[in-house]
Amino acid sequence: MRGDECVLPPHNGAALQLSIVVCIGVVLSYIPQILRIVAAKSSVGLSPWFLFLGTTSSWSATLNLVVLQWPLLRCSFSPLRWISLEHLMGVLQAGLQQTMFTIIFILFMVYYKVDAPARRKRRQTRTKRRVNDATRLHPPVVDSNDSSGSESDLESIHTHIHRSYGAVGSNEAQAHDTLVTHAHQHQHYENIPAAMRGILERHYLPSEDEIHGKVGSVHEKQLAVHLVWMTLVYLLIICTVTATLIVVHAHHRYLQHWAGLLGLAGAGLAACQYVPQIWHTARAGLVRSVSISTMCVQVPGSVVFMYALAGRDGVNWTTLLPYVAAAVLQSLLLALCVMWKIRQHKRGVDDYGRSIRAGALR
Repeated sequence: MRGDECVLPPHNGAALQLSIVVCIGVVLSYIPQILRIVAAKSSVGLSPWFLFLGTTSSWSATLNLVVLQWPLLRCSFSPLRWISLEHLMGVLQAGLQQTMFTIIFILFMVYYKVDAPARRKRRQTRTKRRVNDATRLHPPVVDSNDSSGSESDLESIHTHIHRSYGAVGSNEAQAHDTLVTHAHQHQHYENIPAAMRGILERHYLPSEDEIHGKVGSVHEKQLAVHLVWMTLVYLLIICTVTATLIVVHAHHRYLQHWAGLLGLAGAGLAACQYVPQIWHTARAGLVRSVSISTMCVQVPGSVVFMYALAGRDGVNWTTLLPYVAAAVLQSLLLALCVMWKIRQHKRGVDDYGRSIRAGALR
């Protein structure tokens, strides 16, 4: 293709069929992750840095392909025919992956739960009203002259819990840390009757969702909000520059330089993409909201994805580099999650640390 002359590559039925299969596979591979977040109503366990880097990387890779294949795309759209779909499949592959990853980032923000500020404020108010006595969660000293009342009733609850289920701390911070430890060890918290757990959670202790890792931190939510704005700024910049160069310098070498820069940026972001998620999951010691099913499809599917993309006209190594980096690190994350899954199964807990009956590995 030179100048305004359009010479489309010959029809390749096998490549078209492979690309269609890959496009369907890309969409289906993200469905388990989407369903997992929606079903659990929690996205805690996913790293906001992982989603930020993945989103920006996938957009960079897609625009790299758009720039490299722009002469082909321009010819395919004039006139637009059914056969033109064959020449759009490369961009469609990358675009679908970019779209699905962006949806995951949006769902992360929608379903990320933190402890409600109002509830926290009520807890702080109750804490100020209570006397900060180091013995209030330990068996009280019995005084025969002391009359029964609401305070002695509350002390009786603490005495019963202390004797039956183990002491849970001498202040609110210690109570939180000890209860979290007990929850992961599955010894005490599950044995406390539900009604008594409700009393403790309202007055002293964190909620069951917090204990089992389904409620995140305010700091992480604030970080995610900042990363969303950074993502929007980044996308605005690269989309604006790409559109400007295509319109103004459609046949200039600047366009090729920009495509190379996008490819290298996408590769760098993809190489870093899975590092925070691997660290996040390793620290948690639980799978949480990460979908193993999605990765089981994507890790081997990435090889087919790159093979189908490599056969497209105008594609070079800068286009494939981000996908190679992502595939290698995603394999490491999958191995880590499988290891945690096996350990959870042995300990009799689910992906969020809740005790379950021993069953088949899910």
